[in-house]
Amino acid sequence: MNPDLRNLIALQDTELKIASLQKQISDIPKQVEAYHQELLRLEQAHQARVVQLQEDTKHRRTFESQVDMMRARLSKLKDQLMMVKTNKEYTAMLHEIQMAEAQIRQEEDKILEIMEEMESLEASLKNDARELKARTQEIQKSVQACQSSIPELEAALAGLRDEKARTEAIIESELLARYRRIAELRKGVALAEARDELCTACHVRIRPQVYAELLGTEDIHSCDSCSRILYLREPC
Repeated sequence: MNPDLRNLIALQDTELKIASLQKQISDIPKQVEAYHQELLRLEQAHQARVVQLQEDTKHRRTFESQVDMMRARLSKLKDQLMMVKTNKEYTAMLHEIQMAEAQIRQEEDKILEIMEEMESLEASLKNDARELKARTQEIQKSVQACQSSIPELEAALAGLRDEKARTEAIIESELLARYRRIAELRKGVALAEARDELCTACHVRIRPQVYAELLGTEDIHSCDSCSRILYLREPC
């Protein structure tokens, strides 16, 4: 393989690694923020259940207070029932007692529904508290790992930049300029492997003559379709 082409391949590999590391470093604040947002959502969901339980407790007390008043009224009605003197009054009073008893049963049903909901919420809160504690610890470890990885990533990035500078220094200037123009147009990928008579970047077939020259010479050729510099992978 043409030595300059081999150096270009090494340069592109280095630059792609640099781009990958730069993305990792730039993504760390976003990842940390995502962790914080997840923790906030978990805490808010847990707090919403706490508030709901408090509201249910208030409603239960309200209904229980209402039932107590209804029972007191019912007791008075029953006392009055013993004092009526006519069948008409007795029938009317008995109907009123039955209505009061039905209303008490309705209110007691509401209390039972609230108690069931409270029982379910209390179980959920206990489970949530365990999960929240465990996930909080996991998130704190993940955030710490993200933040502690920055110096190592930056050191690796600095090493790659030094390697890039050394490689650029040994590439012929016109070829390097050509590489730069193509890379700028092709999102940093100026070289493409030629395989099975295809450009692996754009998947367009390479002209037979060009492919034959790639196989038999050290000349540098470009893909007619995407303009990337073509190369054949050397056997391991």
